[in-house]
Amino acid sequence: MHWVFKSDSVHGNVVFNFMHDPIDDLGVFAQGYHKAGRKLADELASAASYSDYDGYPVLFLYRHALELYLKAFVYRGAKLVHLLDLDEVDTTKLFKDHSLSKLLPGVEIVLDALDWLDGFKTPHLSSFGDFVDLVKGIDEVDKNSFAFRYPVKKDQQAAHEHHTVINVIAFAQHLDPVLKLLSGGLTGLSEEFDLAAEAKYVLQQTIK
Repeated sequence: MHWVFKSDSVHGNVVFNFMHDPIDDLGVFAQGYHKAGRKLADELASAASYSDYDGYPVLFLYRHALELYLKAFVYRGAKLVHLLDLDEVDTTKLFKDHSLSKLLPGVEIVLDALDWLDGFKTPHLSSFGDFVDLVKGIDEVDKNSFAFRYPVKKDQQAAHEHHTVINVIAFAQHLDPVLKLLSGGLTGLSEEFDLAAEAKYVLQQTIK
């Protein structure tokens, strides 16, 4: 590895690919991007003044954290519902693009299979339908995860209409409980998977 990534001190080292299944690192990545975004959003909120470019990283970090949490939820949920013989969730196209809306069917299948739909709420979302509306609203502004990273799209056309205004602080405050909900959901999925796997193992040993 190039020296630019190395130091004589271990302080500052971070580890990649430390899970048996690297896809299970998605939740950890999401947590990191969310934490970084929240710090920047808090700084912006307390600042007497700021530049427009101070807000761009916040929008990207939150949007990216949401994408990673959704993909992690679909992937981990797919493994659980398959183990329980409840349903099948297609994960073959999980990493084909950055669309958030395309992940919604998988999220709904997992929530419905586990009877979690009614509990999928935050202070700003009273139902899963509200969550769908929120995700689609973000996709309308940044469908392919370019609009908060670049001023132009691949065709070099403007990423936003002229003088588009977005409130970064409100965006962060609205997404914080959503990302927390998804993070908790991942923990719940892991716990349910471990219980289901243990129960299935015991059953298999019993009927041998």
